[in-house]
Amino acid sequence: MYRTIVSLMGILLSTGSFAAHHEEPEPMVAEVYECTLNDGVTADDVAAMGSSDFADLVAKHDLNMTTFLWEAIAVSPPYGDADVRWVNYFPTWGDYFAADAAWREHGGKVGAKINKLMTCGRPDLAGFMQAGEPAPDAPVKPLYIRVCELKPGNTVANAMAYRKAVNSTQNEQIGSTVGSYMFTPGFGNPGFDYGAMVTGAPEDMAKVLDHSRDGSTGKLLTEAGYTEPGNCTVDLHRSHMMVSQ
Repeated sequence: MYRTIVSLMGILLSTGSFAAHHEEPEPMVAEVYECTLNDGVTADDVAAMGSSDFADLVAKHDLNMTTFLWEAIAVSPPYGDADVRWVNYFPTWGDYFAADAAWREHGGKVGAKINKLMTCGRPDLAGFMQAGEPAPDAPVKPLYIRVCELKPGNTVANAMAYRKAVNSTQNEQIGSTVGSYMFTPGFGNPGFDYGAMVTGAPEDMAKVLDHSRDGSTGKLLTEAGYTEPGNCTVDLHRSHMMVSQ
């Protein structure tokens, strides 16, 4: 527990935006709402509203944020109840609080539209960082998350090194690029040590998942001396881009 708290303090107290492509990106702030769709509503309906009314609000008030909707496809307990996850990313805590203030003052009409589509609980706030290559842009793309608890003697730094090795191996295998990121719990701690996210274009993600299915990625990592630092479950989502900056 102590090693996790120390790691989280370092991540959540750091601020800054993604740096240039060849520099080490700084951590960001992720705000994640778990939501249940109202009767007759689809994830596509929510994504359409998010990419129009909500995106217009973000642009009007010049908010520095990026927003996706994660549609649950196959998610393990205890996180399997949500139909969708509304995920906001902020480069800094200053950006987060600016968006919060703008939402409370100007977001009433858009909020009413959201409430007609889905019911959401309070958000979890997490540290979010790049762990390899950035994800390519796509309106809709597969996304999987490994939800992990650290094995004894390991830290978030070990997990970061491992995820970078995984991303490099995956991209070499497919001859293309999928993105790799890590979440670490912050406020509203949902009870895991880290989440490892991989996403990319559908055709590339299909190749990644096939290499996982046939065991070839794991074999290459083992041969290179890498060992999974956590005990993990794997969840699959469909990611809808709503606000991109």
